[in-house]
Amino acid sequence: MPQLADHWVQLTIVIVLFVLVSGMGFVAARWRRVGSLDHLDEWGLGGRSFGPWITWFLLGGDLYTAYTFVAVPALLYASGALGFYAIPYTIIAFPLVMLPLCRMWSVSHTHGFVTPADFVRARFGSSTLALLVAITGIVATMPYIALQLVGIEAC
Repeated sequence: MPQLADHWVQLTIVIVLFVLVSGMGFVAARWRRVGSLDHLDEWGLGGRSFGPWITWFLLGGDLYTAYTFVAVPALLYASGALGFYAIPYTIIAFPLVMLPLCRMWSVSHTHGFVTPADFVRARFGSSTLALLVAITGIVATMPYIALQLVGIEAC
């Protein structure tokens, strides 16, 4: 049976990463004080202080976590090897989608848009189209929420 001293490299890595991540958490807590959480920008968009680079990692981490650990194994179980397309497809599609989203983020940041519907209303001047985009966003989010709940239940 291996002793703790046999794994000093792994233990050192875990301790260093734990201290680093904990320190980053304490620094982030005091990074920028928020005046009020009454605005959607503060709690929904981090006060608009995240740029495209941080948003890339936040969205990627969120997508890849739920998708690869819950949805893809379920797809593989249900359809067999056919489901293996899902991982490379996501790896290729995510950067391609983020390219136009970086531009959309900068325009939204400049004009104070919070939702994609705000962007569509200003860009195309149609409240009906903005409403359809908002409804589509809500309906498209429901399966993702269900996926999260199923994953939590399974854990």
